[in-house]
Amino acid sequence: MSMDAITIPVPGTAELHVSTRSGRVSITAEERSDVSVESDAPLRDDKVESDATGRVAVKSGRGGSGWLEIRCPAGSDVAIGTVSGTVSLRGQFGAVKVLTVSGTIEVDRAEALDARSVSGSIEVERCSGRCSLTTKSGKAICGGAAEAQVSTLSGQIRLGEMAGNVRAQSASGRIEVGMMGAGDVSVQTMSGAVTVQVPSGLKPHPRLSSLGSRPRFDVEEGNDCEIRVQSLSGRIEVVPA
Repeated sequence: MSMDAITIPVPGTAELHVSTRSGRVSITAEERSDVSVESDAPLRDDKVESDATGRVAVKSGRGGSGWLEIRCPAGSDVAIGTVSGTVSLRGQFGAVKVLTVSGTIEVDRAEALDARSVSGSIEVERCSGRCSLTTKSGKAICGGAAEAQVSTLSGQIRLGEMAGNVRAQSASGRIEVGMMGAGDVSVQTMSGAVTVQVPSGLKPHPRLSSLGSRPRFDVEEGNDCEIRVQSLSGRIEVVPA
């Protein structure tokens, strides 16, 4: 496999902007003082620009599939736009924005995240700030976040270790929320089942509504936070973690 590479020194962290039509985009954040861009095609086919502030822009001019592999300093901000192809981010990032039509999005760790895909799945390990995930038919998974706003049409939503407020909505996908703190939880669905797990000692106030079945509330009620779930026909369960 042919490979071309370019290395760009940056002052501190970087601000990456990546645009490509198709193919895999892989970015690794690690302890380093430069940005390395590698491609399976000559980089003269791509447009790589940088400035003294640490901003690096990579715009792929290829029409076919391929891959870009980028390495950057830990904590760098990243913005990625692609039509199709997997987007994979490994390591610790700052603010991350990803927009793709049909590609899968995978993120290790970010300070803030806004990830959107029409048909691809989104999987996030951890977000120390606000995590916003949007997809129509793909699943949306986040292992932990300070707060989250997640929307799907038919894909599954699975949120674990949520420290703050959570808003989730889906037409038919199953929704699972694991609470870690006293944040409010708001869930809306038409037919998907909803499960909210509550940690020991937390006493939420329930506002549960389903026309299809009687909601199950198996934790001690109080006013530490509010759990609001609305469903037309889906099963609702609020249970101990």
